[in-house]
Amino acid sequence: MSLKRIEIQGFKTFAQKTTVEFRPDSGGQRTVTAVVGPNGSGKSNIADAIRWVMGEQSLRLLRGKKSEDVIFSGTEKRARSGFAEVTMVLDNPDTEKTGIGTEEIQITRRLYRDGQSEYEVNKQGARLSDVALLLAQAGIGQRTYSVIGQGMIDQVLVASPMERREFFDEAFGLKPFQMKRTQAVNKMEDSRKNIGQIELMMNELGPRLSLLEKQVKRLAERERIEEELHAIEKAYYGHEWRNLDVGIKTMTAKFQFAKNEETGLEAQAQELESKLTEMEKATPQADGFREHRAKIDALREQRLGFREQELKLETKRAVAEVRAEKPWVPLPLTKIIEQVESFKSRHESLKDLLAKETPDLNAIRTQVGSLLTDTQDLIGKLQRPAPEPEKTPAIDTTLDEEWNQIQTQKAAIDAQIKEAEQTLDAWQKEEDGKRSHVFDTQRALTKLRHDAQSAERRASEASIELARLETRREGVLADVRMHAPQLEEELMRDEFFQGDAPSDTPAKMQRLRSQLEWIGGIDPETVKEYEETKKRADELDIQLNDIRDGLRALETIVAELDSTINERAKHAFERLNKEFARYFKTLFGGGEAQIIELQPEVKAAPVDGQEDDEEEEEEAAGPGRDERQGIDIMVTPPGKRFKSISLLSGGERALTSIALICAIMGTNPSPFVVLDEVDAALDETNSRKFAEIVASLADKTQFIVVTHNRATMAKASLLYGVTMGDDGVSQLLSVSLEEVEKMRNNT
Repeated sequence: MSLKRIEIQGFKTFAQKTTVEFRPDSGGQRTVTAVVGPNGSGKSNIADAIRWVMGEQSLRLLRGKKSEDVIFSGTEKRARSGFAEVTMVLDNPDTEKTGIGTEEIQITRRLYRDGQSEYEVNKQGARLSDVALLLAQAGIGQRTYSVIGQGMIDQVLVASPMERREFFDEAFGLKPFQMKRTQAVNKMEDSRKNIGQIELMMNELGPRLSLLEKQVKRLAERERIEEELHAIEKAYYGHEWRNLDVGIKTMTAKFQFAKNEETGLEAQAQELESKLTEMEKATPQADGFREHRAKIDALREQRLGFREQELKLETKRAVAEVRAEKPWVPLPLTKIIEQVESFKSRHESLKDLLAKETPDLNAIRTQVGSLLTDTQDLIGKLQRPAPEPEKTPAIDTTLDEEWNQIQTQKAAIDAQIKEAEQTLDAWQKEEDGKRSHVFDTQRALTKLRHDAQSAERRASEASIELARLETRREGVLADVRMHAPQLEEELMRDEFFQGDAPSDTPAKMQRLRSQLEWIGGIDPETVKEYEETKKRADELDIQLNDIRDGLRALETIVAELDSTINERAKHAFERLNKEFARYFKTLFGGGEAQIIELQPEVKAAPVDGQEDDEEEEEEAAGPGRDERQGIDIMVTPPGKRFKSISLLSGGERALTSIALICAIMGTNPSPFVVLDEVDAALDETNSRKFAEIVASLADKTQFIVVTHNRATMAKASLLYGVTMGDDGVSQLLSVSLEEVEKMRNNT
């Protein structure tokens, strides 16, 4: 695998789209590509672009303060860019070796000014973790020696032992295994969390499932009791229903017989009553008597009217006679009123006497005479407002005529009354002979009525008993509807029950019902809920076992990865030590250099209360956890005795770092390495040594070197020159030194 090209647009000083090709030599071998240019031209931005597209998140390493600093900010002559985009194209001819299925891999990173960031792999959206895993599989160090920038040359020397461990692990090609281990450990952590959640859910389901299981068992017991109770209820209610049905039918027959008898007697009584009615119509005693009495009463009423007229005439005559015979005597008004009221009362009494059927004429005459005398006396005492004329008034002759006429009419009425009374006496005697036959018929009718009432009484008694039986049957039916509604339809069939029910059946039914009541009502949905809860619990149990199996498999994978990491690290560490010593001696002309793996610290005896915490931490870490410690570097330049790298001078530290990097590249070559002015601190002699080492490693690793050093440029096959115009935009010029060499040889 090799770096094929870099496409840069809007990144830092590369405002316009710029493509940097990294071509192999004519023999198809890897080459050294040198990027040169004056200070400030933007040549290091090519190294930053490669580092950025590989997923670098540190703004310090990218020489910026905020994320949008990587976007071209614009100049006086050129507008700023809206986004920064870098695409790195890798050539992957050996797909089986790398494990990556495509022969060309494109990794793109894009950043907009609003902060939105995108990653793409082969023009498909991807995550940063996907890019990191892809690069690790390709053997490209994302943050270590694949891109080594200014100021990073001796970073490995000043780093902590654990930071060196990370650097060397990536250099040893352990990054893919470590990432897989990290993923496995994360999955283990997720599995443990899932196990905790499932156990929590099972702990929550446990009491509910236990309760539902008890309820289901009680429901099964309830079903058994209900089945027994239904059998007993069927026998008991069937027996009761049959007996009541027989009694109702018997009593219905009695009632119907008594009712028929009553109806017959009523018919006979109606017949006699019709005959009696005809007799009464033929000899209507009451109506005849009333007719005769009405005639007599009407005549007497007429006679009374004549008598009133007679009294009025007598009063007028008396008043006239009194006026003629006696002078007028004054009388007080109160006395006049009192006597007039007395006259009115006596007149009413007289009307009552006249209204009688046989009025007492002597009493009437006496009262009329007394009334006339008192009236004449009152008239004599009344005063007039003016004196009467002296001549005596004559009595009106018309009064006598009216009197005579009334007397004649009275005599005629009296004769009619007498004749009517005689007719009534004759009719009364005739009716007395007819009454004896009516009485006989009446007695026969009374007997029939009595017999009919007796039949009605028997029918009523039968009806009452029938109602009582029907009430009992309604009670049985209501009891059935309450306790055994499923039997209601069967009760209506005649063949429902044949046989007898034991005498202790009601007590047994009550006992079974009490047991059901003690068990209590259970929702029919309980069984469904139990089945669902049981199914859920079983699924959780299966899921828990699967997760635990998966966790054990992950623990095995982690253990295998740890074993692989440790084994590879051990062999790579031994090779690296040899290569580091060789390159150190080459650069320094002698001396000693080695890397030392620090031993794990011996744990002190746990204090009370800490042992459990440590065990929990060890359990949480799981089997196969990485117990390797950091790495230290010991060097002794020729002619000196110290071994600590902190005592090295700047140049010595630079040479030591270059020796270490070259040793890493010789031990585990990376597909490509970008060196950004790492030779800036070297003198001319060491620069030549560095250039020769780079050239010797070029057959294993593709080098892109940003440099000012002529010795390094001389070893390059392809030279890119970076310039910057007055618009502040970096521009690229390329020169193939191999072609230049051919042209020179040809000339």
